[in-house]
Amino acid sequence: MSANTVEVIIHPVCLRFRWDSDELVYMFAADPDQQLDRMERMLGVTPDDGAPIFRTNVGFLPVASTVLVRGDKTMLVDPGNHHIGAYSILWHALASRGLSYDDIDVVVTTHTHTDHAAAIVHLPGKPWVLGAGELAEMTAIEGAPIVEAKTSMMGAITEIGAPTELMSGVMAIPTPGHTAGHISLLVETAEDRVLIAGDTTMTRSEYTNRTFSQWYGPEQLAQLNASLDRLQRLEPSLVICGHDRPFRPAGG
Repeated sequence: MSANTVEVIIHPVCLRFRWDSDELVYMFAADPDQQLDRMERMLGVTPDDGAPIFRTNVGFLPVASTVLVRGDKTMLVDPGNHHIGAYSILWHALASRGLSYDDIDVVVTTHTHTDHAAAIVHLPGKPWVLGAGELAEMTAIEGAPIVEAKTSMMGAITEIGAPTELMSGVMAIPTPGHTAGHISLLVETAEDRVLIAGDTTMTRSEYTNRTFSQWYGPEQLAQLNASLDRLQRLEPSLVICGHDRPFRPAGG
């Protein structure tokens, strides 16, 4: 029986906004699928326009699931967006559990997109676990100087390229698709086999129905489906998505 515990300490939400007549107009929807593609479709934004997502006049301010895993070590998974750190949201989430940044032994990022990884700068000196290839992904988005600054402030960096036990009952598994180096965690607790999926499954519908974002290309979709096949064969009893509430799969 494992002594590991898993809890979501910051639940996800997403605001959308767009420019109109020199003003920013903000939009919010409670349903996670509506927050993502459905709101874009409502506004007439699709990949068919030929514009990349960052040129569509639809911005988003996403908050991803931040997860605390406690066992042999105290592990923080996906510390979150810039504002989660800058406005001490992460600090308060930990403090409510009697913890501080000093109590974190290792930081894991399922991938390096800013909504999952930007707040890592508030945990300098901590060991950092991420997927092999994610630093290149991060460099393409944020630029080499920023990535060099972030990596230099962290402790030992471990890049995962194969299933790897991070501590007793916690396995990191490569799950490419959302990004090429994405990883997920499988955590054994006394009650559950918990899948911390990151954006391998952003929402419950992606996990159960394979209804993925409109922005994925054919190669990414093939990788996502293969990764989810691999994860579902592990039969998790609780799934923590990147941008939805935790849920129990059928039979879980």
